[in-house]
Amino acid sequence: MKSGIAKRLHHKTSLHAIQVELQSGYDLSPVEAQVLARRVQQLVDEQAGFARQPGQITYQAIAIDEPPGKPLEDCRKVAVHLTVMADEDSGVWTDEGSLALRRLRVHRLVYEATLQGGALSQEDVACILGVSRKSVKRIFAYFREQGEWLPSRGQIQDMGRGVSHKIPIIRRYVEDLSFSQISRELGNHGIASMARYLNHFALVMILEDRGLTVQQMESVMGISENLIGQYRDLYAALNKPEHQRTLERLKRTVLQPSSRADTPNRAPSALDEGEKGGLR
Repeated sequence: MKSGIAKRLHHKTSLHAIQVELQSGYDLSPVEAQVLARRVQQLVDEQAGFARQPGQITYQAIAIDEPPGKPLEDCRKVAVHLTVMADEDSGVWTDEGSLALRRLRVHRLVYEATLQGGALSQEDVACILGVSRKSVKRIFAYFREQGEWLPSRGQIQDMGRGVSHKIPIIRRYVEDLSFSQISRELGNHGIASMARYLNHFALVMILEDRGLTVQQMESVMGISENLIGQYRDLYAALNKPEHQRTLERLKRTVLQPSSRADTPNRAPSALDEGEKGGLR
């Protein structure tokens, strides 16, 4: 069993990804591709190391849009920067204990990967943190009991790429990060796309407050019932006193659009650079 796990994890390494690309794209033999892949990996590591922050690693995650059932060795991989050790970790460990720290790290890893276009499996998380898969499985179950489904590769495949990528962005915007911070983390994802996710979420909140059904919302908005359902569940989870100012600001971007929003693909004023539902 362990040999099978090791083989699956090997298929997710950057070295293997380069080897597969060389074999399929340049008609090299497995041995030739392996030798050249090692040299390419050395060069990549030398050039890419500067992008990481202290406490981060670079990990080859399965691309978030890869379909279920596809062999891992054939899946496209993306390099994601993951924070294994952050400044807040020592405080959580001393104040709340090792279990709270493991939960924090699991939560952080899966969301960091998702926001960079990758999807981590529970096996990936266990390997990165050096804990058992049972421990990681229990942590995922803990968050489900709290009403939050962490975006692991299995969960993302169940939900579909569109929902899985939108939900973490909106949640992190409301709970934690400014629009500009999320934009920097996402790299080339696009500010216009992020603004569209948040506007759709804001409209679902407004229609939910007014008592419309999912079917009526679909008719008004033109997005799928599945996505609307995910937005409604997210609204229920975030509709707490500590988030009210941010949620109300998002609603106002729909009800009272800025006069400057007539520029094509421009985010509404409440989502302007540096703002996060109020002063930070």
